[in-house]
Amino acid sequence: MAEYYFDTETTGFDFDKDEIITIQWQEVDRFTGEPIGELNILKSWESSEKEILESFSPNLTCHHWDFIFVGKNLLFDFNMLNQRMKHHNLGEFNLRHLYERVTLDIKPVLVLMNKGCFVGYQKLMPKTNPVENKDISELYRKGKFAEIIRYIEDETQDFIKVYQELKKEMPSLAKHL
Repeated sequence: MAEYYFDTETTGFDFDKDEIITIQWQEVDRFTGEPIGELNILKSWESSEKEILESFSPNLTCHHWDFIFVGKNLLFDFNMLNQRMKHHNLGEFNLRHLYERVTLDIKPVLVLMNKGCFVGYQKLMPKTNPVENKDISELYRKGKFAEIIRYIEDETQDFIKVYQELKKEMPSLAKHL
């Protein structure tokens, strides 16, 4: 059983016209959330969107205990992956298969920590890098790939810090239930 922090960077939020420019993942310890090994980043500017989708797709179809997706707002990433794979005639993976997978999405936890409010929940995530997610497509168009990589590395570290804290503190909440 292996947990992997997972995220994508895209040129926007339109599943039909925007593209996936990176797919990144890093194994994390299932008990502590501590990172294991290196952060893997597939970059479309080094090949193509189609090629990074082909490279990553075995992780979508492997046994669900072999690659447990851990992230924030995974539904967006799964839908984007599915639509872009269809666009490139790589086949449509069964979304039901993904929904039945074991996944850990911290978005609902952050919303609950924000008193049940969706507005502002993202402010609970630390932010090391001043670049905003909405700026990624502009950096991509300008060919500022090193800045995108730095953003991804910082965002990964920020996520892992929160994930480690949740893994440490959430069990104590169970005592109050």
